Amino acid sequence: MPLLQRGPKTLLITTGVFLFIGVLVVVATAQVMLFALFVPVLYAVFSDQVHRWFTYFLAAAIPVTFAVAPGFIEGVVLYASLIASGSLIRRFLNSRNAGMAVFVPSCLVFFLFVLSVGITAIQEGILFQAVVSRWVGEVMNQVALVYNQILPPGELAEFRVSRAAMENRITQLFWGIIASSVMSVMWLNVLIAAQVLKTVKLRHWKCPDWMVGFFIAAGIFILVNYDVIRILGFNLMIVVSQIYFFQGLAIVTAFLTGYNWSKVVRWVVYILIFSQIYIMIAVTALGLFDTWFNFRNRIRSSEGER
Repeated sequence: MPLLQRGPKTLLITTGVFLFIGVLVVVATAQVMLFALFVPVLYAVFSDQVHRWFTYFLAAAIPVTFAVAPGFIEGVVLYASLIASGSLIRRFLNSRNAGMAVFVPSCLVFFLFVLSVGITAIQEGILFQAVVSRWVGEVMNQVALVYNQILPPGELAEFRVSRAAMENRITQLFWGIIASSVMSVMWLNVLIAAQVLKTVKLRHWKCPDWMVGFFIAAGIFILVNYDVIRILGFNLMIVVSQIYFFQGLAIVTAFLTGYNWSKVVRWVVYILIFSQIYIMIAVTALGLFDTWFNFRNRIRSSEGER
């Protein structure tokens, strides 16, 4: 039921919560980053329940208020990108296109992230990749502080010896990791929004068959004896594998739902998937081979036989 039909009190409370979270995202970005990641689904659900122009006004009020204040530009840009992502998610879910609901917002946020790295590099007069290397080094410094407290001397010594190689590898795979992370965040937002808005069932989603071409290309690039091409192949493989992991999860969900497994058992299965890297790889392979075997049709055929 739309919020406008539930009375002014419900609308006032919901609007207040939305504005409060939006302000926090702008003025205390680092402290509320975990909540900021779910602003897209919050806006998607909120905008679906109230008049369109009312949500536009609320969404614009926060960045307009803080854009002129020094020190809040980054928070304003992040907030604006998250709101735009929420609007795109709602639009694509209403048109029952779950794939684009993840892909387009992910591209938007990823582009803005690349742009921010470029601007930082220009302002500091350093190379683009030098900014990435510095950020990776700062993250590894934080990891080292934690390891100093929890690791025994032998393992700590091994970490210090291998740290330079780890930083170099993470720097090489940085863009694939970032793209995969952004897609994961948007996938979670779409997952929640689809459940609330009841627009599309994600267990029926399947990536285009031509995506396997990118998987094959990534594999070929990895085998090429040229560092730039090989690194590109590894980054592309990370992104494509993430997409097939989503498809594998959809197949698992279709199986569990098709055979009427209880919600408790489903949650146990999901926890096992996300806690075991080998199971995650198996789910990714399931999504990849679905290109040829169409497992969900087999599940439906089994249901019909029963």
